[in-house]
Parts: sequence; C-alpha cells; structure tokens
Amino acid sequence: MGDVMGDYLDVMRDWVRLWSMGAKPYTDLQIRQAKAQQGRQKLPCGDGLYLIVESISRAANSKSFIGRIRFPYTRTGKQIEVRIGVYGKGINQYSLKEAKEEWLRLRKISKQENKDPRDIQKEEKGINSYKKSPTKTLGKVIEIFWEEKVDEWATTTADDYKNKIHNQILPVLGANTPIDAFDWENDGRTKILELKKGIEDRGAHSHADRVFMICRLIFDFAIDRGWMKDQNPARSSTHTRSKHKKENNPSLDWEELPIIFNAFEENEPNANEIVRSATKLLFLTALRVGSLVGMRFDEVDYENGLINVPAKRMKSKEDLQVPLTPEIKKVIKQMKTFNGHQEYVFYSPRGNKNEYMNPSSANTFIKRLGYKGKLTAHGIRAIFLTAGHETLGFDKNIIRIQMGHAIGDPVERSYLHAKFWKPRIKFMNAWNKALLERGLEV
Repeated sequence: MGDVMGDYLDVMRDWVRLWSMGAKPYTDLQIRQAKAQQGRQKLPCGDGLYLIVESISRAANSKSFIGRIRFPYTRTGKQIEVRIGVYGKGINQYSLKEAKEEWLRLRKISKQENKDPRDIQKEEKGINSYKKSPTKTLGKVIEIFWEEKVDEWATTTADDYKNKIHNQILPVLGANTPIDAFDWENDGRTKILELKKGIEDRGAHSHADRVFMICRLIFDFAIDRGWMKDQNPARSSTHTRSKHKKENNPSLDWEELPIIFNAFEENEPNANEIVRSATKLLFLTALRVGSLVGMRFDEVDYENGLINVPAKRMKSKEDLQVPLTPEIKKVIKQMKTFNGHQEYVFYSPRGNKNEYMNPSSANTFIKRLGYKGKLTAHGIRAIFLTAGHETLGFDKNIIRIQMGHAIGDPVERSYLHAKFWKPRIKFMNAWNKALLERGLEV
C-alpha cells in the first residue's frame, strides 16, 4: 500500500510541477527544435522523464535524457536522477519514445525489486547491457515497409514496386547497407541521385523517375519510424525532375482498327487463344491489363449483368463494374471451354506465379502483329476515350467513369456518388457493336 501511495504522490508532484510552470510535456518536435541557451535547461517529457539541454558554454546543443524518481520508496526517500542516454537517432542514442520506454522499464524493475535504478543499470552493463537496437539495414527497412504497405496498392502497382526494388534499388544501394548511411549528412542524397542518373544514362527516363519515387516512399517510411534523420534524400525538387519529355502510350486511329483486327484473325505470331481472347477483351472493356488478366470466373455476375473488378486490381483502389454486353459474354464463354475448371478466366500454366496470364503477354502479341511503337495494350484505352467521344458521340465523363477515372474535384466526389450506370450500359453496348463493325471477331 505504501508503494502505491508513493507512486501516486510522485505522479502528483510531477504534474503539480508542470502545472506551476504552465507547461505540458514536451513533444518530439519541441525536443528536436530545442536549442542550447546561456543556462542549462531541464525540459519535462512526462512520467518523470526530462530532457537536459546543456548550456552553450558547456556543450553546444548537447541533449540527453534523465529520469527523476524518489528512492527508497518510503516517505524518507530522496529524489535521485537516473541518466538514460543521449538524444538522437544514431547507435546508442535515444528518441523521445525510446527514452521513455527505457525509463519506464527501469522504473518498473526498480519498484518490483526495490533496487536503485542506477544499480540496475550498472548490473546490466556488467552482465547483459540493455542497448539500443543496431541500426536497421536498407533490406530490413524495405521488408517492414513492404509488409505494412503492400495491401494498400493495386496488384499491378505492387508487382511494379517489387520489380524495381529487387532489380534496380537493392542491387545498387545494397540490402546490407545501414539505413542511416543514406542520411543527408552521410552523403545519402548523392547516392540516390547517382542511382537515378545511372538509370537515365540507359535512356530509361520515366523508369528512373519511378525508381526515385519508390526510394522516396521507402525513406519517408524510415524517417517516420525514427530510423533516419528528417530530410528525405530522395525528396523531389526542380533539379531532380527528368528533363525528358514523357511519351504517351502509342495508339491507333479509329480508321486503322480494321487492319489490326484482320491481323488478329490471321494470327501470324501463332499466339494461343488465351492471349488473343484477353487482347480482344481489352478492346471490348478498355480495362488496364493488370485489372483484366487476374479476372476470376466468380467476378462475372450474370444475374445483374456485370463484371465486378475488385479494388485491389484497380489503380483507383475502388471497385469497378463493367456492363456485361453480349460480346463480352461470348469471350468469357469461350474462355470457360478452356479454363472453366480453373479459378481464373485467363489461367495459363505458363503464366506468372499467380497462375494467370502474364500481363506482358498482350503487349508481346501486339508487337508480333507488327505494331511495335504503334500500339500498346494501355494505348487501347486512348482509342476507347477518343473514338467513344468523337466518333460515337458519348459524353467523355461517362466514358472516363467507365475507365475507372476519378471525375471532379475532391469536394464534388465527396458529395456526388452517382454511378451513371444506365448511360454506361448504353455506351458499352454501342462501343462493342461498333468494334464488331470495324472487324473485331468474337
């Protein structure tokens, strides 16, 4: 009972002291910004923990944590100070969170064993010192980053990030490199810019920008966790933006479609029916390749006349419904004769690890038809929007909604939840019929 009352009195004294000074426990930001002054400062951090900022004359901006406690835990006990360690993010340094955790740990053991916390520190130092965890490596940071973030991305985005991390970032920067080696003061900015320039020198400017952006996400994550100092070495600036003009995916004019549809049927590359059908369905639906190839048979809702594309395969991270036209039904029915016993519509034993057709197969097929540099699978979406608006005369916003684009500003989207389903059905039926008139066979 005496120990409990003593704890209560310690807490009350701490808060009375803060109240009398008109102060609240200092935040991590305030601690980071605290500067040395003429006299020594003692800044309260809560729970009996304090940050000591030494005077300018003694040590410029030297900061360290101490804990204050009354020991022994009796009415006659005296206030003692327990040094926790130096403030910072390096090896054997402490952030506010880490210092508080260490102080509460020491205080708990002290009360359980009725020992002076300073004696506990001496014993641990001699036997099994409690040390701050070693600096994490870049590889470990990426591993943690991936586990926490991967579910937030569309499948195709995750695949793209994974490819660039393992084939571009880690081979150059090194998985075993300590993460704080990329702090600005350790020339981290130069290392990241050299990585970007190396990719640009190969002519892959857009690729370099993408890798640079992924680095920024990883380092933002590390800074947020306190594993790096607060200035991202991959931050964007006017000097880091690629001077190379971004090229849009090549596309075709409406008048050119009969020629490529004829090439579909001649099939000189001898592509298998799964790849040919998937490419046809790209024309019929204008879905992104990554959204299409992972389609499952149970996503086809015949009763309600739609295909539900789940958010995890959408760039927008929102579900998309595609009207189930007679032409789309026919392609899916054909796939059922091939893969009806499988989960995926475009199942392929030669596909990727997910057991469906590799997303790159559609582009490979289009190139082998003789359209390299003239059309890509993603370029089909440009035909969909351009011809759907200019040739068929439909409202471009209806078409964009069907493409999964976000229409309007954030305020408008927060209030306008209309799906415009009926005009989308009308457009999709007209679009599919027009493709058949152009020569697409299903």
